[in-house]
Amino acid sequence: MKDIQIQNKEWLTPKQLEAEFGITIGAQNKMRLRKNYENEQSIPFAKVGKRILYLRSDINEWLLSLRQGVK
Repeated sequence: MKDIQIQNKEWLTPKQLEAEFGITIGAQNKMRLRKNYENEQSIPFAKVGKRILYLRSDINEWLLSLRQGVK
């Protein structure tokens, strides 16, 4: 697949998400599948054609929702 640079800083490609948050592309793939197969909260994403994109604010909220042991 062609690597297209996203100019909008609000949207991240899988490679950008990996670089910024350390979530590997393989792990992203597994987390997206949770939406269909598991009750766990899947990683929020948008699919445009074959391209997967992540909204930065959705990722931040999703990560906050995963925190454990916070009072």
